[in-house]
Amino acid sequence: MRIGFDAKRYYHNNTGLGNYSRDLVDGLKQHFPQNAYLLLDKPSLENLYLENKIIHTPSKSPLWRSHGILKDIENLNLDVFHGLSNELPFGSWPLNTKKVVTIHDVIYKLFPTQYPLLDRNIYHLKTKHAIQVADTIIATSEATAKDLIHLYKAPEHKIEVVYQSCGKVHWMPYTASEVDNFKYSKNIQFPFILYVSSFQERKNHLELIKAYAQLLNKDTKMVLAGRKGKTYQQCMDLIKACQLENDVVILTDLEYKELPLLYRSAMGFIYPSLIEGFGIPLLEAACAGLPMAVNDIPVFREIAPTSTLYFHLGDIISITKALQNLIDINALQDNSQHLEKFKSLNQANQMNKIYERTRNNR
Repeated sequence: MRIGFDAKRYYHNNTGLGNYSRDLVDGLKQHFPQNAYLLLDKPSLENLYLENKIIHTPSKSPLWRSHGILKDIENLNLDVFHGLSNELPFGSWPLNTKKVVTIHDVIYKLFPTQYPLLDRNIYHLKTKHAIQVADTIIATSEATAKDLIHLYKAPEHKIEVVYQSCGKVHWMPYTASEVDNFKYSKNIQFPFILYVSSFQERKNHLELIKAYAQLLNKDTKMVLAGRKGKTYQQCMDLIKACQLENDVVILTDLEYKELPLLYRSAMGFIYPSLIEGFGIPLLEAACAGLPMAVNDIPVFREIAPTSTLYFHLGDIISITKALQNLIDINALQDNSQHLEKFKSLNQANQMNKIYERTRNNR
């Protein structure tokens, strides 16, 4: 098969959508090398990931990705084109090319106040169009699939749920010496509970900090790691107001390759996010064997290991108890059986079958 991808996120995004794109395409190339994989992207000096990759560099037109790309899809004689991040091009499609789209979430519909009106309208337009024209819709969780059916009346027969994996760096073994050196370099040589997420309102850092402040014993610290965002300064102000400067550490300068070492430095993981389409940090923490406590929402019930502790947002006491329970567990978990369904091979197998089935359904 000749399979093309919208590779904007693959090349230019360092976080969730970029990691999903790279994990999927690289896994397919590894496990199904008989296919031809073509990554379509505009020419740029800002490409982040170029080693050993097939890259097609077409027109520099700003409308290329939403319209002009269709000419390239036709010229490349693709069997399948996969929009990896919630959208497909507008226009007249080549008759011989089947259309697959991954829709990761519709959070802008469920929490509209956290998105500007223009952004919400654009996301809605692109998602609605992708659902209409796609031959197959990939949802990364059952929770997202249900949202698509409920909010967009997406045809159930077009939806396939394919769990994503997490980067191969999280599946690798690491020595105690590597972990100790990392902790020393970041000055975090103490027991701590970890939360990995960018600083956005829906990630709910503020409520977590308030809950941590209620702990009577602060011997176990808390580390918040992620990119600066809208709530970063609010978090800094709250930490100061609660006199937690020596107890809550914020890391915003981590490299991706350092993340597995950060997880393996922690004693537990907490995830108070209001809503997610999937929740890759759950897999990353599971790979590190961390006990975890998470907000009780459907997608986390679906993705998290069976030993996971749950709490209810809006209830500071509940979150504080969850933090204390993580501290009391103080033992790594064996998540190997749970993680089987999230491995790259499983994802690649499912996707390859979907491509074949979609291509043959002419």
